[in-house]
Amino acid sequence: MSHGLSPTGAKILDVNDDGLVAGHPAALAKLMTDGLVVPHTAADRGTHRMTELGRTALDTWRKENPGRAALTDAPRVLPKLPGRQHEAVLAAARRPDQNVPGQDDPAYRAGEAWFRGSTLRKIAASGYAAIRPGRYDRGPATWEQTGRPLYLTEAGRIYARQRGSIDVHRRRVVVVACGMKKLPHPGFDEVGNPLPGHPAGELYTGDYHRSLREAADALTDPSLIFILSALHGLVPLDRRLLPYDVTLEDEQAVTPETIYWQAAGLGLDDADVIFLGDQDYAALLLASVPHLHAPLAGGMGDQRGQCARARDEAGIRENWWTKAATMHDEHAVR
Repeated sequence: MSHGLSPTGAKILDVNDDGLVAGHPAALAKLMTDGLVVPHTAADRGTHRMTELGRTALDTWRKENPGRAALTDAPRVLPKLPGRQHEAVLAAARRPDQNVPGQDDPAYRAGEAWFRGSTLRKIAASGYAAIRPGRYDRGPATWEQTGRPLYLTEAGRIYARQRGSIDVHRRRVVVVACGMKKLPHPGFDEVGNPLPGHPAGELYTGDYHRSLREAADALTDPSLIFILSALHGLVPLDRRLLPYDVTLEDEQAVTPETIYWQAAGLGLDDADVIFLGDQDYAALLLASVPHLHAPLAGGMGDQRGQCARARDEAGIRENWWTKAATMHDEHAVR
């Protein structure tokens, strides 16, 4: 060995010779102990940078091992993107929904950071962000063809972790079953048209649904909570709905095909998903989201108690998310 470099440590440095170093935590810990790398930032223990001693040790190792191949599976630090593209990926990584904010995003109307089409086009071409499929696409669609929101891919999340020191992973989505009890109809205007409906997050008033929502609110960000409506399918909390009287058994009920395309459009294949509600609704969603975790069991009273405990105890919530992540990973390798 040269300067305390193990073969694994030497090869990790060898494939990360631009100065930033990523690799197995145990190997990085040894390199840091030997003074060959230090954390890239004080807050980031996953990405490191090479010290002068580390570069000297690497140069010596290379001289002693001419032509020796580096580890093929040693993780490289991704090259840094140009300024605005770099900022766009990191901006998406800081958002719960992981969307890249463009001119059609709420961030634009709120006066927050957003990015022009030229930047979005380059981000889409880089593979660090992509659009989600649409029901009526004829073959693979592109951002330029559709203008749909761009969301971070796994490659984009890796980039944000390495280049932005942002601890970003798959989104944590919660789907909640709707309820029978609802707010009253808002009425009609002077020409007989219905007034705007209620936000979906406020429409359902039953005790069972409210207990599900309280648990969901504790589990994740509101932008990642969706209600599974017997009539409308998957809806965000801010979508306005008129009261309706439809169950899953009715002819007007949402179809599995609609649920499939809604789940695809929301990117639930690239999310850890928890479902809160009864088994009929879980079965409807399971066909499109086979990795979902449905932790509730028993009757409504039992489930309300489980939701109350999850609302109050962080350990229960984290256990549910750990199970959801495991189910996602297990499904992905099938």
